[in-house]
Amino acid sequence: MSETLATPLAPAPGKRRWIAVSAMIGSAACWGFATVMSRDLLDTISSSALLVIQLTASVAALLLLAIPNTPWRYRASGIGRAALIGILEPGLTYTIGLVGLSLTSANSASVISASEPVLIVLVAWLLLRQRPPLGLITCIGIAVLGLLMVSGEALLERGQASSVGDGLIVLATLFAASYVVLSSKVTGDFPAATLASAQQIVGLVFAVSVFLIVQTLGLEHGTIASLSPGMLAYAAFSGVIQYALAFWLYLIGLRYLSPAAAGLWLTLVPIFGLIGAYVWLHEVPTGLMLAGAALIIGAVVMGRSHE
Repeated sequence: MSETLATPLAPAPGKRRWIAVSAMIGSAACWGFATVMSRDLLDTISSSALLVIQLTASVAALLLLAIPNTPWRYRASGIGRAALIGILEPGLTYTIGLVGLSLTSANSASVISASEPVLIVLVAWLLLRQRPPLGLITCIGIAVLGLLMVSGEALLERGQASSVGDGLIVLATLFAASYVVLSSKVTGDFPAATLASAQQIVGLVFAVSVFLIVQTLGLEHGTIASLSPGMLAYAAFSGVIQYALAFWLYLIGLRYLSPAAAGLWLTLVPIFGLIGAYVWLHEVPTGLMLAGAALIIGAVVMGRSHE
């Protein structure tokens, strides 16, 4: 997994699968645990400020990871177009997603977000003409059913949801799916840390712009400077986990997988979220959630044969 090569690696099939599996599980764990941390932080920090802090820390970490390729890989042909994909995610996905989350219930948002693997298949089909095997589509369907079981309480709370908020979450999920599909076309052209840092620099510029607009209009109160050093460190740490490590690992795995197969691995994120919520927030999962988690794991295991 050397980040110093200009061309993509070509390991043996067995090693390639091990790299992909390890990277995807690692990225899912990072996103799942960091989601719990972000939920905790949002009680103290506004969403736009939190995103700026997290992405700033993430970009710094990714630039350190990319040091072996600095600066020449950032001047490579096509890096500008690849970096612009960062407008989709983390830029639009997290900015719109956080606004949508403020207008609807968290459970409702989790149900809608569960559609991302399906949207990845549809976007890849439309943009790249990539039609996944029927077996992989079946596994994705089973995994989505498991996701709905993990977020089962949301199905009982639809009456509390806002149609505007739900629409924004759908849009954010579509942007996230598009990010996966478009990034799959360029992951072999650049080292993962270089690509992730370039994309997130673009995402950070977008997030800072949104933050300044929100602050200027007085839509959110409180400033980053007013936060305690401990809170800033906590937010920065969550950003390194949620953005730097998660995206770096995901781009490594995406190099060896189709967008549809990569989308299936995303269904593991809520499982790690359940674990994190139990450890940090002492939230005990219900039997339905555990059954859904088991269904997801089974679907991912079965799906490996179709990657």
